Amino acid sequence: MKYKSRRSRKAITLKELKLRMTDAIESMEEIIFTADCEQKKIQAVNAMSGMIGKYTKLVEVVDLEARLSTLEEQMKNDSSKKN
Repeated sequence: MKYKSRRSRKAITLKELKLRMTDAIESMEEIIFTADCEQKKIQAVNAMSGMIGKYTKLVEVVDLEARLSTLEEQMKNDSSKKN
């Protein structure tokens, strides 16, 4: 969890958010496997379920952003070759 040492009020990138969500999912997984209280396990499972749905969407967005950046760069290179 290296990001904690760099906390600030500035906006985080999608890659940073992805890392934070990964850490959160791993923390919830540990609670599920180690908690003595059934209620804590149930809460962690519910939280993890919601987080995984959001994480899936985030991964899609990060992938689309990367693909779009590649296409934009290709278009930029193609237009500079024509001029």
